[in-house]
Amino acid sequence: MSSPSSSCKYHARRSRCRKIHCVSAVGTFTLVGTIVLSMSRMAFGSTAARAMADVTSIQATDSTAFQPRQKRLSIDTISDNLKTMEYAVRGKIAITADAIAHDLKTSTASNTNVNKYPFERIIYTNIGNPHAVQQKAITWPRQVMALLQLPDALGIDHPSAKMMFPQDAIDRAREMKKALGGNGIGAYTHSKGVREFREDVASFIEKRDGAKAGSVDVENIFLTSGASEAITMLMTALIKDSSCGVMIPIPQYPLYSATLDLLGGHKVGYYLDEHSNWGMNIAELERSLAEAKQNGINVVGFVLINPGNPTGQVLSSKEVKDIVNFCARNNLLLLSDEVYQENVYREGDEFVSCRKAAMELGLIEVRYNAICTLSGK
Repeated sequence: MSSPSSSCKYHARRSRCRKIHCVSAVGTFTLVGTIVLSMSRMAFGSTAARAMADVTSIQATDSTAFQPRQKRLSIDTISDNLKTMEYAVRGKIAITADAIAHDLKTSTASNTNVNKYPFERIIYTNIGNPHAVQQKAITWPRQVMALLQLPDALGIDHPSAKMMFPQDAIDRAREMKKALGGNGIGAYTHSKGVREFREDVASFIEKRDGAKAGSVDVENIFLTSGASEAITMLMTALIKDSSCGVMIPIPQYPLYSATLDLLGGHKVGYYLDEHSNWGMNIAELERSLAEAKQNGINVVGFVLINPGNPTGQVLSSKEVKDIVNFCARNNLLLLSDEVYQENVYREGDEFVSCRKAAMELGLIEVRYNAICTLSGK
């Protein structure tokens, strides 16, 4: 392969022909009246820049010469759906808070006593970020993660490992390393996730819901990088075209509305009952669904957030069963966001999963009632 700059200069300057030979990091090619410089991700950037500088200095003999063009990626060229999408937790209020935090930090760093705000710091509560408000990290998962990242000789097999880590953390790390097949935690795995890890999830669901052992099919479990990724994947599959919509609670975590906007789907809102501890009202669900259908919307899914975000309510077993039945009757995919299932604080409340409700209603085996439970953020 010849040098990009020397090749382009030779053909352009010496022959003055309209055929310009360009060399990329992955191959060579010749085009008539067009200059193309194709670089791979690991291409030689400085060489490419020199080659392009040589090419643009050529006095072209016709209208096909290289001309600077409008940027391909700009506010005018990006998706209209992306421009109209709103993600409130990182919107204007959060941006303003960042600016104020910068002012506070700047005034402190410059040792000035001038503070134009009646406070000294900002506590961010726009997102679920417990560590940012000084909640201590849970020790055991951190210990297991540390052992997974360490080479065996410095971690699980180190002579002093038991002095630094509890035995159960060492045992768990050893099990997980074995499941990974000797690969590090940064290696690619099965697209659904490591099978042994999915088996652990299946076992957890069975114990949580009082289901018989082996009743949860491990092949129906997909591990994702948090529930947000799973939501986006499911929404992408659900929104076939611009006529599709998904029922979402009001108020709700804005990921759902933002994702629907991005995909060009319809937000079909249903209101939680503030006077009943933000509970669920079936009459309101029927109203919302009927109104959407009248407007020509093909409602394909239903989002349930339980315990609620941001409302924090925990639905009763009856309310959960009513929702499961509602989705079954109307052929709606139920996306049950249950990431806060351990956050039950009010006396008398008890978390009931949608899967348990469907099991008790005898709907688990009914194929038209699709149930997806999200159990990680």
